[in-house]
Amino acid sequence: MRLLFGWLLFFLAVASIMAGGKFLALVLGAACFMGGKEFIAMAKRKGINPSSRIVLSMIVAFFVVAAIPDFIPGRGLNLGPLADLAFLKNLAGSVDQTYWSNFSINHFPLLLTIGIYLSFFRLLFRNVDPPATIADIASTILGFIYVGWLPSHLVILRNLSPEGMPISDNPLQQPGLAYVWATLFIIWATDVFAYYFGKKYGKHLLYPQISPKKTVEGAIGGLLAAVALGLVVIYVADHHIFECHPFRFNLWQAPLMAIVISVAAQLGDLCESLLKRDAGVKDSSDFIPGHGGFLDRGDSLIIGSAVAYYWVCLVVLNQF
Repeated sequence: MRLLFGWLLFFLAVASIMAGGKFLALVLGAACFMGGKEFIAMAKRKGINPSSRIVLSMIVAFFVVAAIPDFIPGRGLNLGPLADLAFLKNLAGSVDQTYWSNFSINHFPLLLTIGIYLSFFRLLFRNVDPPATIADIASTILGFIYVGWLPSHLVILRNLSPEGMPISDNPLQQPGLAYVWATLFIIWATDVFAYYFGKKYGKHLLYPQISPKKTVEGAIGGLLAAVALGLVVIYVADHHIFECHPFRFNLWQAPLMAIVISVAAQLGDLCESLLKRDAGVKDSSDFIPGHGGFLDRGDSLIIGSAVAYYWVCLVVLNQF
């Protein structure tokens, strides 16, 4: 059963990443919606009562905003007859492609601000006595930041491209696909080899108060494997697969990118372990047979995806 669900998750992930855009936003958003429920359940085990409506609706909102550029004609969505509607043509043509490329990330601060306000106001007027505690408000905000805002960066990363590059329907002409694959291979290498190195060579515990099985040797093994695989993936992407050369032949950046994302992934794993330990649970849920919950499967990606997005923007593309 574990193997079956593992392969199903793998093929669903590959399909959604290749499709990108709205489909990736839908699949990842649905997984994060379920992860939001797991987060709320863990908080309630501690006697904390975040606003479920705010947490879950804000998670949905972040993925909707991340996917909005894909609903604009010329940004990858085939609207069929709807594409001929005048207001959609005017909407697409009234601003340049750079606007739509940056639309989601530019509107995230506004959405985040709205979410914080709603968290206070909803709990302020909640019909219980007392209406809310500091922990209720804090966990509401943490919930949609942790399970919504951070992982939704992966959708924006998938849509990312250098300024001035034309939009292409061919996935192998979409730089964002290369950025996402590099990120995921780095994270997967970190997780897999950290486990095997730790199991075979682990002697020194990394952080026993939080995760009693993780070792220093495992963390180093995962980091080294991430650097090696990151170099290979980025080299192959630039020289053999993507004609748009998404990493601009700057191979020296590959090990640095791998180190940054690998460290972020391992910290993400520890962060989720901290939440589970505090809540007194082994897994965030048992929704995925043999794999635990959605947060258990995506803990490394939650932190790593946002780090990857800003790394690509700042270092690879020299944006901002």
